[in-house]
Parts: sequence; C-alpha cells; structure tokens
Amino acid sequence: PARAALLLLPCALTGALGAWQLVRREEKIAAIDARSRALRTRVLPGDAVVGRDGIEEYATCAVAGELDLAKSVRIGPRARSVCGVTIAGHLIVTPVKLHGRAKTRGEAGTVLLLRGWAPDTWADVDARAGACVKTEAVVRTSESKGGFTPDNDPEKDVWYWLDAPAIARACGLPEDTPLIQAVRAARDDGAGSSGQADAPQYPLAVEKESLMTFPVAPEQHLGYAATWFALSACTGAMAVVRARRFVGHKI
Repeated sequence: PARAALLLLPCALTGALGAWQLVRREEKIAAIDARSRALRTRVLPGDAVVGRDGIEEYATCAVAGELDLAKSVRIGPRARSVCGVTIAGHLIVTPVKLHGRAKTRGEAGTVLLLRGWAPDTWADVDARAGACVKTEAVVRTSESKGGFTPDNDPEKDVWYWLDAPAIARACGLPEDTPLIQAVRAARDDGAGSSGQADAPQYPLAVEKESLMTFPVAPEQHLGYAATWFALSACTGAMAVVRARRFVGHKI
C-alpha cells in the first residue's frame, strides 16, 4: 500500500503546482489593478515617496528642473536588444533640482530621476551647468538585489543595482529623496518631420504603456494551471492503474 501510495506523489505535486498557478493568477490580477489605480493618481514630485501619505509606486507626476549631471550614476550592466542587436548599456540616474514649487521634505526640492537606458558608448554631451529636464514620470522604489548580483561600491561609483537611499547618500542628499522614473509615449521615438525615425535620444525613457505589461499575464497563469492539472490527471490515472496491478499481483 505504501508503494502504491508513493505512485500518487507526481499527481499530488502537479496538482499543487496547478493550484499555485491559480493563486498567482489572482495575485497578478490584483497587482494589475493596483498599478492601474496608481497610474491614475497624480502627486507632487518632491513628496513622491512610496508609503508617504498613502503614495503608491507608479503614481504619476510631472518633473521640471535642473539636472545635476556631475552627480549622475550609471547602473548596470544592462544589455538590451536594439534592432535585433544586443547592446551593452546602463540605466542613468541623475539628481534634479525642481523648478516651480516650494521647498519640500527633500533637500531644496531635489529628486533622483531615473532618466532611462543608454548604451555604454553614450556620453552626456550636454554635461554643463544649467541643463534642464521636463518630463512625465512615475514614482518608483529601489530594486531588490538578486542573489547573484554583486554589491554596489559607492566609493568607486560602481552600481550594479538601483539602491535609491545609497545613491542619494552618494549624491549628498537625504536617504528619503524621492526616486522618479521618466516615461515617454509609445510613439515618442524621435521621428523627424519627414516621418523618418531619427537616432534614439538617450537616455531612452521607458514607454508609459509598457508599465502595464508583466512578464507573465493572468491568461498565461491560467494556461499553465490547465497544463499542470492535465498532467496531474494523467499521472493520477497511471498511478491508479499501477496500484491495481500491485494489488492484483499480491492477491
């Protein structure tokens, strides 16, 4: 009987995986609803810290101010495909001294702006005092450090993952300085008046529409669940047939 029951283990395991996919589907639906709600919320950039006054990640804001390009940091490496070719690059984060608002909890109304991705060959040609930025953006939080990701080395200005409080300290700012990510419209691709696409303008901000895209959609979780449940039914049927043979043999 114990050996026969052991044959049901694959059935139980695949069934559990199917049930887990259904749970993940519900969690993904809730995450999509929360992000959609946040994207419809407007906040002031200088106060845009997740958790402060109920502010959620991906709440939107408008950033206008002066880029402190001397304190820009590059986070990576972050390779990406451009026209089918994989190119090495980094994420660019730059402090921005806000214009047109009163001083906030941040130092003189300063935020950290995740401007977007740029290839390693790119350089800030406008790296001069007075360079300004005006963009739509969303509120973000720090990345989670991966198990195989090296530690950042602020003293050497080497950053492998986005640790907003550490970057703020390195820039001489308070640890709770808001982290804002620049966004662009899907068709904001640098096309000229002739309709021809010009060279991309780096750093290349994330498309706002892509913020609602998840690696695995709820429909995919449902498909995975159906696959696991089908495997569970098949392995269960085979286990029953095998168990009957064991019982018949003993009789």
